[in-house]
Parts: sequence; C-alpha cells; structure tokens
Amino acid sequence: MRPLPTATSKPDTTVLVAATVAERPHIDLVELWEAAGNQVPIVDVEAAIRAACRRWRVQEIAADPFRWARSLQLLDGEGLPIMEYPQSPGRMTPATARFYEAVVNRQLTHSGDSRLARYVSNAVLREDARGARLAKERKDSPRRIDAAVAAVMAHDRAAALAATPRHSIYI
Repeated sequence: MRPLPTATSKPDTTVLVAATVAERPHIDLVELWEAAGNQVPIVDVEAAIRAACRRWRVQEIAADPFRWARSLQLLDGEGLPIMEYPQSPGRMTPATARFYEAVVNRQLTHSGDSRLARYVSNAVLREDARGARLAKERKDSPRRIDAAVAAVMAHDRAAALAATPRHSIYI
C-alpha cells in the first residue's frame, strides 16, 4: 500500500495506490483526488490512508514528502509505517526501468481501473543523461500522469519488500 501525495499550489492530483508484496505484485488504484480548485482535500487523503491501513496489513506507506511533510509526520506519529520516497531522478530512473521490465515480462498485474489506464496512457518516457523516467508530453500539458508515477513507486517498493528475506525466530 502506498500513497502518492502530489499537492501543489495549482490544481493537481493526489493518488493512493496499493501494491501487493509478492513475487508478481498486483497494482490497484485505491483513491484518486483531482483537485477542484487549488487544493486536494488533505484531510480526506489522510483519512483514506488510515482506512487502507485498517483494511489491509500495510507493510509500508511510501510517499513523496514534497508538500506533504506535515501529513507524513502526523501519520508516522500515529504509528503508521511511513517511508519517504522523494521522486528524484536517482530513484525514479531505476524504478521506471524495473516497472517497464515487469510490464514487458508480465511480472505484475493490475486491477484494470480505467482511471489508472488513462493516467498511464498520458505518460511518455523522457530520457536524459540521468536515464529514462515518466513525464508529461509537455510540461504545461493538462493530461495528468500522477497515477502512473504512483504505480511505478508502488511497484518499486513492493518488489523491494518482496525481495527482502524475512527472518523468523523459532523457539
């Protein structure tokens, strides 16, 4: 389970995506807020994260702290498993490559949510000296990609958690 808060001072989108921690992760769009006006409903986003943690056994909530630091601190203070995941090129380039490989090799599944499909179809692969990452077709494009980026982040953390050996203590 992971949220992708991406609030800005202009109308924007915030997405809550869930990913199973498995050899073949399953991605699902849980909630999507497209700002009507200038803000996403922060209190609603926080409530949805709490509800997801009650619904599922959440191992980690990975989120970009940009403009969401207070919410992440609040949820962390409540004992929720927060993991800051800044959307830096150094992190997003390998995450995008792993997501692409998983799609091509049929190593992930998704719910078929039409909103997630729309956001993924809005994204283009932008390559520079630091590598390839998802981007809008133009910086000023109204076609949002937040859910696609959230899916990449969710897959990256789910795959990393699935690859981490679990130690058991037997007495």
